[in-house]
Amino acid sequence: MVEKVKSNLVRVSLVVFLLLIRFPGFGQAAPDKEILKAVQPGYFLFPIMPGEANSLSGGLGDLRPNHFHAGIDIRTAQREGLDVYAAADGYVSRIAVFTGGYGNVIFIKHPNGLTTVYGHLKTLNDTLGRYLRSEQYKKQTFEIDLRPQPNQFPVKKGEIIALSGNTGGSGGPHLHFEIRDDKNNLLNPLLFGFQEIEDNVPPFFERIALQPLTPASRVNGQAGRVAVTPIRRPNGEYVLTQPVSANGLIGLEVLAHDRTSGSPFKNGLSCIEIQLDGQEVFAYNMSNFPNEATRLINLHMNYGVEQLTGQRYHRCYIADGNTLNLYRFDQRRGKLPLFDGQAHEVTITLYDCNQHATMLRFTIHPEAESEPLARLIPSKLPTAIFSSVEENTLLIRARNFPTTTAPTAQLYIRGEAVALPTTYIRANEAYYIVDLQKQLPDSVQIGKTVLPLNFKKRIRPGQATTYQDSSVTVTFPAESLYDTLHLAVSYSDNRLSINQGTIPLNDNFEVNLAALQPLENAHRTQMYLVSGNRKTYVGGFWKDNRFLFRSRQLGTFQLLTDVNPPTVKILRKDHEALVATVKDDLSGLDTVRAMVNGEWILMQYDYKKALIWSDKLDPTKPFEGSVVLEVKDRAGNLTTVTATLPPAPRPMTVDSTAIPEKEN
Repeated sequence: MVEKVKSNLVRVSLVVFLLLIRFPGFGQAAPDKEILKAVQPGYFLFPIMPGEANSLSGGLGDLRPNHFHAGIDIRTAQREGLDVYAAADGYVSRIAVFTGGYGNVIFIKHPNGLTTVYGHLKTLNDTLGRYLRSEQYKKQTFEIDLRPQPNQFPVKKGEIIALSGNTGGSGGPHLHFEIRDDKNNLLNPLLFGFQEIEDNVPPFFERIALQPLTPASRVNGQAGRVAVTPIRRPNGEYVLTQPVSANGLIGLEVLAHDRTSGSPFKNGLSCIEIQLDGQEVFAYNMSNFPNEATRLINLHMNYGVEQLTGQRYHRCYIADGNTLNLYRFDQRRGKLPLFDGQAHEVTITLYDCNQHATMLRFTIHPEAESEPLARLIPSKLPTAIFSSVEENTLLIRARNFPTTTAPTAQLYIRGEAVALPTTYIRANEAYYIVDLQKQLPDSVQIGKTVLPLNFKKRIRPGQATTYQDSSVTVTFPAESLYDTLHLAVSYSDNRLSINQGTIPLNDNFEVNLAALQPLENAHRTQMYLVSGNRKTYVGGFWKDNRFLFRSRQLGTFQLLTDVNPPTVKILRKDHEALVATVKDDLSGLDTVRAMVNGEWILMQYDYKKALIWSDKLDPTKPFEGSVVLEVKDRAGNLTTVTATLPPAPRPMTVDSTAIPEKEN
């Protein structure tokens, strides 16, 4: 064990040294000198099965919906109830219970200024559990966020503070573990010398993509994004087996992952380096990041692709509005300037935090000179038109034409027609390109088919701006946008579309609209974000016969009425416990309230199982008398279940005075 600790010390010290050498220009990329004092192996104890080999299901900086993963996810043998140990001496600075997110979580502040975080816990130890339960009863709430006084709950390194679980937004049993500095920056726990985690697996590529960044840019002859799959050679390097051509300003994206030894789970990358013709143009390093900036992940990754496919590509260039200090880049902010008609060599190198490297090298060939438009295969079907927006480019494609040549499109801008020639033809479809920085069209007509586009106004970031018509007012506060928004609005049948859900926002925008159709049960009517069959509650309220709501996501919204109360099914009701399943079909649950003989009872809630169960303040006190369980949804529908429990059996007592004395 001593030799292993020594070798681990050398390994971690080398990794930290390499980070400092590799990224001397990064503002927050390498821990500062004060943090390095705490990097020494042995300061922190591994919080799950210390001293035993383990592996991870998640790493720092993994790309997650709307946030970078803030720590490491330690596997717990696919079960709950493992002992969770305090990583070092300190005191409990925060205890919280969340329905989603961290679930049951403990924060411990340490003498060196760092804080460790332990999430998705099943239960807390007796001391912390009693404190938490008493505060929940005092405030009569399940969700709670407590900040004990310093040293109110001191802990020693190796003390059992909780049992591991699966609470909150966890996808399976594990311990979420973080290390934070005094500025709330998230630090990579793997830099702190935990011998329990072995990593002999280099990162690996899944796909790369090339994104045209201007209306004139092309990749493989087209104006849209192109993804290709690298092939791994026996020596571990990757190559492209299909040719790639491009011209103009191009953005490179990478879909790639890492793993720790013994784990099937995909983790994030510690570093990506991009070279163009042997010169570095971009580098990304994830050894720590500021927690308050975590939503900027939506600019780091290609948010639109993530929303449509679930795939999370690293952008290897700086998108407009991205202020994360995780990068080093050239004067073009990592964007590839392919303007000279020459071939260029691109090298992508991936690193994990142990400096295992994986490389892909390929050539981008120049685009062929313009050729005559291809001929179409005539069709008797009606012409169909589709549109999408990438960067500042509106891409229109159409298919099904009666002739072998594509007609010129008619672009309508405030009622005036503008001719729009075909840009290129691919796979029997005609493509037309509009630069939205120059034109904001109302609609486009190709042949007899008209496609509404509904562009209304350009909204600039950093400026509070309002769009208004007779039925809709949309307001964007100054901080709501990352980049210029080419606002598109349409409203009919109480269904409102505002651009596409593929555009990320920094903060909420506000909408005030009139109902276009009479609504029954208007007091039960709320706004929902709809996508296919999925309906996500947004909320809002009525004021002066208009509906007001706020949203942090663009897309299609619809006023829907929820008149169905939650469904409650009692599974158990006796002297010891109350257990029930609770479900709602539209707006979702708002409150759960249980009373026994007029006293409030804490009901634990697992939304993944739709299960609630009682947690007594005094476990020895039996439930008896009247039981009232109220479950309300967010539309105000209420379900009430009542019952009566008989008195609990009492232990028999014997009156000693009634027993005659034995005669001598």
